[in-house]
Amino acid sequence: MIVRRATMSARDYVGHLSTISAYLEIPTPERKQVFSQIMQVLPETVEIAADITVHLARRCCEQ
Repeated sequence: MIVRRATMSARDYVGHLSTISAYLEIPTPERKQVFSQIMQVLPETVEIAADITVHLARRCCEQ
């Protein structure tokens, strides 16, 4: 596993959320309200876990 951490402002984090399809499916007025509520509870900076899990595949048998 490659451990990656990023720190961003709360505003940038909500901007990131606005690109996720689950949020894009919410009708615009409700989505704005959701983002406003999220902004109210977030600290000034948010740490993001962006770890990468790497899987190695190997051929076990040649036939």
